[in-house]
Amino acid sequence: MQPHASGYHGPADGFPLTALYALPDHEVVSGLIPGIASRYLGADDAVAAIRAAPGMIPVAIDPEIESGGGKVFWADIGDYPYREWQHIFTISTLAEQRALGASFVTDFAILQDDRILADPIEPSGFMFHISRCGSTLTGKALARSPRHLVINQGAPLQRGFWATITRDWAEDAVPSAENLKAFRNLVLAMTRRRFAQEERAFIKFISWNTLYMDFALAAFPQVPALFLYRDPVEVIASVLRETSAVVWAKGRPQAGFLSGQDWRSTAAMDEIEYLAHCFARYLRFAAQMEGRAALVNYTDIKPEKFADILARGLNFRPDADQLALMLEQFNFHSKDDNNQQQFTSDSAQKRASISEADRRHVAEICGDALAQLDSSPANLFPRAQALA
Repeated sequence: MQPHASGYHGPADGFPLTALYALPDHEVVSGLIPGIASRYLGADDAVAAIRAAPGMIPVAIDPEIESGGGKVFWADIGDYPYREWQHIFTISTLAEQRALGASFVTDFAILQDDRILADPIEPSGFMFHISRCGSTLTGKALARSPRHLVINQGAPLQRGFWATITRDWAEDAVPSAENLKAFRNLVLAMTRRRFAQEERAFIKFISWNTLYMDFALAAFPQVPALFLYRDPVEVIASVLRETSAVVWAKGRPQAGFLSGQDWRSTAAMDEIEYLAHCFARYLRFAAQMEGRAALVNYTDIKPEKFADILARGLNFRPDADQLALMLEQFNFHSKDDNNQQQFTSDSAQKRASISEADRRHVAEICGDALAQLDSSPANLFPRAQALA
């Protein structure tokens, strides 16, 4: 099977490719694994099932806002390696192949139970980003080494966890001891070692999780972090072409958190203005994390700089053979899991697809924040013109 080169086909007909990462994780997983939400296990039975199957991991979280609870969806992915450019595509590939093992649902409270942790790999690095800025390339390059477990935008980490602890953004994501433990155990339940050669784990979050960077780093205070970013005009052009979870949130309470605007007003905004407010908020938040996250502009994500990015950004110095494996990813389009499409830069085309008036408006909203990151002491490759 050639997974996801041009779209999804299989048991979840009706979910186009973009919907797999744009819609709420529990809705997608419920479609991919019919009946999972009805197979409830209590804590003791769930712990026994988790510890008996090395591939049993969290695959989604249903916030269940009305009941005030929350449910964690679990499924056994066996020994299938994470190689797709998004975690949800691993689940959809296995669902399509009918290769998933047992699946069930538990209460959200199980994330307080350390018994769910079975040989987890502590993360070696977190990657946050603005979207469409080289983060997928970075994650997939790391994933080329069999020594690395790389979770690219893990479904339960995208929306479900945050919607649960904020009651669908009616409250703040308070970094209480309980919430931090739930997050930590969720991550570690996903990074359980399934292959003997796995030594390191890396997590690439969905773009808007940048606004929870401080929360994530409070849960893992020793983990180094990167923030990857790009000129928002080019990011917006890409999102308009392919959509994103951020667009799905427009006009919903989550949009207020993402954009810093009244969520009701986002419904009437055109997508370019809405996205510009969201991306400006990410950039400003990343600037506030100076000293805790290293910054890298998309234009600096190049093969000749990659070892430096890993060393200074993630405190990771792979040996020559491992680095050579990772650098192979730069030859291919990062969203082609079949390694058939050669990478070619399309920055000029993306800029040209946005009108001059819209480019100016985006610059008005995002320009100061972008310049601040380019010249920040936390930038691994600060721009000379920005420092002048």
